[in-house]
Amino acid sequence: MHIEINGQIASVQLEDNATTRALMADAPFTIKMDDLHRNEKYHYFDKAFPTDAQSVQKVEAGDVLLYQNNCLVIFYEAVEPVAEYTRIGKITDFEDIQSLFAPASVQIRFLNE
Repeated sequence: MHIEINGQIASVQLEDNATTRALMADAPFTIKMDDLHRNEKYHYFDKAFPTDAQSVQKVEAGDVLLYQNNCLVIFYEAVEPVAEYTRIGKITDFEDIQSLFAPASVQIRFLNE
């Protein structure tokens, strides 16, 4: 899969799970992701996805996760989380686009390619 932000495209290495398959069934799609804690972007969907939430010991920049059953999260800074997440994937070339995740809202297009 790929994501596009401000004309820049990055690759995402996806997890093989029901959550990822359900999310990608809707691709391509564009969502607005808002900032939270100056380390992550999030978007709440109007529908629930299957989950397999687990305690995550460390989150790295570029991690794509699902919080609860409908909140997509992309971390742009490493953190030690206090919540459980279902792993969706990881942006493999995140350092090339990290500056686009400044503390403002961003439009991200998810491409099923």
